[in-house]
Amino acid sequence: MLHTRHKIEYDPTNCVGCKLCYKACFIDVIRWDEEKKQPIFKYVNECAHCNYCMASCKKGCITVVPDYSSQSYRQSFDMYR
Repeated sequence: MLHTRHKIEYDPTNCVGCKLCYKACFIDVIRWDEEKKQPIFKYVNECAHCNYCMASCKKGCITVVPDYSSQSYRQSFDMYR
């Protein structure tokens, strides 16, 4: 499991409640609030920065802001030499 400091910026003003971002998130960072009909970003520290949620949002409500100092970007391949 990766622990990152990525941020997910969400603008609810254009959200139409289509659930595409929720369905696109394969690691359950995004949950769905049935009452408010909008996404909840619960486990952002586990975000894989795949950008599927951002790409699937037709209204442009989601922006994934990567933290390039996180462990997923500091990989070393020395063990494969």
